[in-house]
Amino acid sequence: MSRRKPWILCVLALVVLPAHGQTPAELAAQGDALFREVWTTQYTLSDAPELQAKLEQAIALYERALAQDSTNAYILGRLSRFYYTLADLFLPDKEKSDGHAKGQEYGERSLRTNAEFVRVEKERGFAEAVKVSTDVAALFWTYSNWARKVQLGGAVGLLAAALRGDDKKLMALMERCLELDRGYISGGPLRALAGYWAEHPFSKDPEKVRTLMEEAIATYPDYLENHVFYAQYYLIPAERWAQAREVLQQVIDAPIGEDALENGYAKILALNLLGRIEGK
Repeated sequence: MSRRKPWILCVLALVVLPAHGQTPAELAAQGDALFREVWTTQYTLSDAPELQAKLEQAIALYERALAQDSTNAYILGRLSRFYYTLADLFLPDKEKSDGHAKGQEYGERSLRTNAEFVRVEKERGFAEAVKVSTDVAALFWTYSNWARKVQLGGAVGLLAAALRGDDKKLMALMERCLELDRGYISGGPLRALAGYWAEHPFSKDPEKVRTLMEEAIATYPDYLENHVFYAQYYLIPAERWAQAREVLQQVIDAPIGEDALENGYAKILALNLLGRIEGK
């Protein structure tokens, strides 16, 4: 038996060494391919475990790339997005906050690969530093993870965040995104800012919510989360029940489109919201 060990070790080396010898760019390319598979597959409850496994594989590949290149803004930004998707769509409620915290950490690290950002942050603070960033992905996913983490804390979490001044930092992130690319992720900055004005404990502004979401719907009608946000953050709080039911039913009946993962998830959200307002 002992005579076979060197042969077995050689075979294992042939299997393992190529993976360890991959460059950050090669690892990232594999991670991106997996993420594209996930993004273009319709989210369903039955397919969620398989999709989650692929997404976690993509994260593992990117974290291996990061181990070799720890200040790569692209790698950090992608990890921020991947962790947002993992936490938002797949993790159980008790694990979501930790997932978003990880995504926020990667997003902030991505922003701080910019030396000018670091200089301005030291001199004038985070909100001012955001104004010099041109990295829409890092800005958007930092915001998205941070805001969702705050939201998961409920009313107490929202209040505590406002008292800490997090709301000013979040607003700075999203205002900069709007300046750079208000169409990122099919109107993502419009949705994000609408959520901000819908949930801020001291400064709710339904009219801003309506304006932002109507722009998102008009510009990106096939991205179904725009319609869900419109119902959730404007129509339902305004008690426009008939219109809310109509919008949600349209989401349920809509074709899945290119953004199959998010659109599939939006259909499930629409079904849940429709059930909550039944009879109103």
